[in-house]
Amino acid sequence: MAETKKIRLLIITPSLACGGSEKFVSVLCNQLNTEKFAVCLVIANNSKPFYTITNPAVALINLKKNRVLFSLFSIKAVVNDFEPDIIFSTANHLNLYLAIFRSSFDKEIQFIAREASIVSINSRRAKFPALYNWLIRKYYNRFDRIICQSAYMQQDLVSHYHIDAGKTVLINNAVPDLVVPPRLAENTAAERVYTFVSVARLSEEKGIERLIQAVGLLSMPFQYYIIGEGDKKKDLQKLINELQLTDQVHLAGEKAQPFTGMEHADLFLMGSYYEGFPNALLEAGAYGIPVMAFDAPGGIGEIIVEGKNGMLVADNDIIAFAAAINTALNTSFNRDQIIETTKKRFGVNSIIPALEDLFLSLAGNK
Repeated sequence: MAETKKIRLLIITPSLACGGSEKFVSVLCNQLNTEKFAVCLVIANNSKPFYTITNPAVALINLKKNRVLFSLFSIKAVVNDFEPDIIFSTANHLNLYLAIFRSSFDKEIQFIAREASIVSINSRRAKFPALYNWLIRKYYNRFDRIICQSAYMQQDLVSHYHIDAGKTVLINNAVPDLVVPPRLAENTAAERVYTFVSVARLSEEKGIERLIQAVGLLSMPFQYYIIGEGDKKKDLQKLINELQLTDQVHLAGEKAQPFTGMEHADLFLMGSYYEGFPNALLEAGAYGIPVMAFDAPGGIGEIIVEGKNGMLVADNDIIAFAAAINTALNTSFNRDQIIETTKKRFGVNSIIPALEDLFLSLAGNK
């Protein structure tokens, strides 16, 4: 019997640095069925990788380019050599770059983009937002499919950028299977010190400062660990010092396994002003940790089921957030059920096959 020809999948990402989009790429490459796909991962600059590709069947190419802007000829050289059926890109600025130059590639290649954030909000951070938005409206429909992590993100593309809805596909982020250690017996209420955790880049949009302000209003004993690095670190430490919280709030740095030692935290706190479909929130659910978050634009509200796996608070109401922490600590969340539901909704065994089916269907339509 003749061997079935593998679909040739070229994945392109700016880097494997610490971040949600980069984590998705690592999970995808490590979980893809390489009996069906020949996979090549192209990284614009892999000088400081945070995630590693452990799947030996995935070919990895580092273009060593400081900016995506300078990578076109190197990408075309890889495409000519690898001859992909599908090119799959994973970051908004990279997606736009490839869309603009789509006509310079073989028209038989299927182009798929994956959006990592809410474009109409994220584009405000561009150097020239009006130009950036115009380019997306003009060129994004060149993609054969655009994967959206959340329904909010999908609607944002259709309504703000007039993207053909038929080209959009809703596929959530995937959370890998995790080993949850046994939960230890808790101290009595009088001796209890509650543990809170956040995992986020220390940047403006993540809203860590409002979480620090919220926990500063609490009266119960607690320890709060903030896992991550970023350009707001000095400002956040200054705020911690000003609120006299240095013994309770800790900027714990970046960790490859951010939840190690935090698997049984009482609450996961999320302060983001907007989110696409946050990996850290999914991973908290995979450990059974209830989530407290602001009801901000994006996919947060599509993950949290009120009173089941967490609670949502009116956006930017810091006093209400502090009150909701008290309420959550007195709510009997079923942590085993949170784990089971998270795995069922967002586990790799559900999400990765959906991606593979999309790749196979597009390659079959060539």
